[in-house]
Amino acid sequence: MRVLGLDPSLRATGWIVIETEDLRALGWGVIRTKGDLKESLKKIRDEVVKIVKDLSPEFAVMESVIYHRNAKVAITLGAVRGVILLVLGDMGVKVLEIQPSKAKIGTTRYGMASKEQVSKVLRSIFSLPEVEDHVTDALAAAYYLVK
Repeated sequence: MRVLGLDPSLRATGWIVIETEDLRALGWGVIRTKGDLKESLKKIRDEVVKIVKDLSPEFAVMESVIYHRNAKVAITLGAVRGVILLVLGDMGVKVLEIQPSKAKIGTTRYGMASKEQVSKVLRSIFSLPEVEDHVTDALAAAYYLVK
């Protein structure tokens, strides 16, 4: 089964597609945006469409909405997540949302694990080089379906 993991953000959305049968990464990266909200959301939409067309994931996993003290940041993140959810739904990709602590528990068995601990475990399992935190967060979400 192919799974797309996502770490949504307006300026740097991390993503990775994994094959669960043999635990390998098929592709990964960070969708970087600049400019106003409309331009950024369009770029995120277009890149997610391309990822789904190129790598054909059956499922997508991303962290559920978390509390944020800054209302503007929370609203912006909601817009990013909405665009991603709409694209995935339109393309027939089933979506699972998980709490960040569940992704960490699925990887390290400890819900308060550091990003470094999660990254080390996942890079070892998937034989990945050093990757950005955004990609590691996306991989932790995707790996949740393997467990």
